[in-house]
Amino acid sequence: MESLSKSLTEYRELLKETDLQKAYKSLMHYMKELRRFFKEKYPEYEVSANLYPGYLDLTFFTITSKLAQQNQLKYAVVFRHDKMQFEVWLSGRNRAVMSEYHRKFSGQAMNNYSLTADDKGMSSIIESIVVGKPDFDDLTELTNQIDLGVINFIQEIDNTFLSD
Repeated sequence: MESLSKSLTEYRELLKETDLQKAYKSLMHYMKELRRFFKEKYPEYEVSANLYPGYLDLTFFTITSKLAQQNQLKYAVVFRHDKMQFEVWLSGRNRAVMSEYHRKFSGQAMNNYSLTADDKGMSSIIESIVVGKPDFDDLTELTNQIDLGVINFIQEIDNTFLSD
């Protein structure tokens, strides 16, 4: 592993030579606006008050339907920095809840969704790519694509996997 000093020197150079700060600031602004969009458009869902900015790995906020909340579950609208894509995840209140639902969902057809591995560091149970190649030059259309993908995911998970 490289030394911290070497890594921080490279970081400083990236800040000087690229638009990294501008890009990150713009992305955080968009994610805050996206969170606000969901909060205003879907009052029937609980949208987290805060945005988790991450460490240049994930940036996300959560949305919780009544059915998910009753099952100690939540949804996350996630931007994956390394893949430069938007995803939606089904997650749980804690590791025990996530493992319980992982077992429950194992062996079921997931359609276009991915059941994650049940391991120590799991952050999600089911994941779906919402927008694989986002166009940040058309934020209105990007928001519409994310909206459609997230709401379809929530409704399908709620209706297919969480309803009795």
